Amino acid sequence: MEGGGGAPPEVLEENESGCVPAASHGANGLKRSSWGFLFTGIVGGTLVAVYAVATPFLTPALRKICLPFVPATTKQIENVVKMLHCRTGSLVDIGSGDGRIVIAAAKAGFRAVGYELNPWLVWYSRYRAWREGVQDSAKFYISDLWKVTFSQYSNVIVFGVPQMMPQLEEKLTLELKDDARVIACRFPFPHWTPDHVTGEGVDTVWAYDVSTVRGKRP
Repeated sequence: MEGGGGAPPEVLEENESGCVPAASHGANGLKRSSWGFLFTGIVGGTLVAVYAVATPFLTPALRKICLPFVPATTKQIENVVKMLHCRTGSLVDIGSGDGRIVIAAAKAGFRAVGYELNPWLVWYSRYRAWREGVQDSAKFYISDLWKVTFSQYSNVIVFGVPQMMPQLEEKLTLELKDDARVIACRFPFPHWTPDHVTGEGVDTVWAYDVSTVRGKRP
């Protein structure tokens, strides 16, 4: 009965020896679990963000004909505008990228439209058009060029690759009106004979008047 209010000696010795109570073990385990959930959430969120950003750029590369984004040079833009001298009517840029050709055409007085498959580039192009003050005459749309009909355009700009030019040549021959002009940058059409050529190297630009093209085709 003596010392009934105190802890048994052996228990006191265990506590003094540094043993951690069961409640402390539970708290540490909960803390480690919380850090684990936080780490998993950060990694998962990062992967989702990378996927969201990369998918629009990688998806075109998986298509049968890849049309990569390569920004137009300042000289290429100047050559395109030169080929549009004295031209009127609507204009379309096939695969408009970051919108610099469409914006330049809008500044030259055209009502210009750009079609681009990558949504990030379309949104950026819209922002650039707004920043340059031509958002009313420069429009951008997310679309696959093979699903668009170009018959309503009088001026067509193409930054293509060799693999797509024969098929695009046939599509434009069928759809465009006789007074239309097609301007090809970097690569010419395989069967058409250009009416005008300017620039050199990667900055070369070929202009084809559809009426002339149809007259020369067999």
